Amino acid sequence: MKRVLVLGSNGFIGRNLLAALSGDRDVAVTGFGRKTPTDLNGNLRFVQGCIENPDSLEDAVQDQDIIYHLISQTIPSSSWNEPEIDVEKNLIPTLNLIRSAADAGVKKICFASSGGTVYGLNPSLLTERDITDPFSPYGIIKRTIESFLEYARERHGINYDIYRISNAYGEGQDVTGGLGFINTALENIVNGRPVVVYGDGLSVRDFIHVKDVGRLLARSVHTDFDRSDVFNVSANRAVSLNELLQLIKKVTGADLEVEYREGRLNDNKKVMLDNSKIMLANPGYSLISLEDGIRETYNYLKKSSIYVEKSIR
Repeated sequence: MKRVLVLGSNGFIGRNLLAALSGDRDVAVTGFGRKTPTDLNGNLRFVQGCIENPDSLEDAVQDQDIIYHLISQTIPSSSWNEPEIDVEKNLIPTLNLIRSAADAGVKKICFASSGGTVYGLNPSLLTERDITDPFSPYGIIKRTIESFLEYARERHGINYDIYRISNAYGEGQDVTGGLGFINTALENIVNGRPVVVYGDGLSVRDFIHVKDVGRLLARSVHTDFDRSDVFNVSANRAVSLNELLQLIKKVTGADLEVEYREGRLNDNKKVMLDNSKIMLANPGYSLISLEDGIRETYNYLKKSSIYVEKSIR
């Protein structure tokens, strides 16, 4: 039986990874987070703690084969003016994690990196072989952690899988911090608020449903732990925000009120990720279409507590 630790198991991606692993009888899963979930299933153990606390990590990593590091305590905008935040909250805790994992004999660390920031301002369709040149503190720290995972492989013999994830969306995303364009737009629609777009709406993104992210990341559990690799996790379909709004309008039937605001310096204008490598590693897997994913997310939000019926036009 493979023993798996998921750091950030209460988070957006973490919950979907747990769902992808939940039916596997050959996997013993331990979740890790600040709050113990109320819906623990039978094969999930949970360790309450925070990644900044080395003692919490030392307890959690014991007797684990593979660790998923999904915790990020910042978003691209939060550390733009205070880059030391990313160092303190993400880089240093990850170095402590590597040390604890090495002491515990962990075989592999899987890291949720950022496909939208680590490559920098490159308008091409990007493969894992392309140069990484991040310009934001968020992306710089993500790329630095990737390099430290290579250090961990050389120094401690811990292999890694790095997942450069594009823009995830879907049920259960917390948008209060300003992250998640699709979910934010849909929540605004169901609550009768205008959809806010920073810039002219020509920025291009690659949106992937979070269920697909969870299922694709789960592949690491079912591979040998004696190799390291890097994968783009994306839908391989580029769409501008304006085009996306037209699709949202089609799905929801809403009379959209769009509010365009001044663009933000930390935003990347064009993000296009080639997903060929990870799809070849998952033969036969079919991604959720963008239209179906938006519809599923919209229906979920309409049934949730934030729904205000009178706001739907």
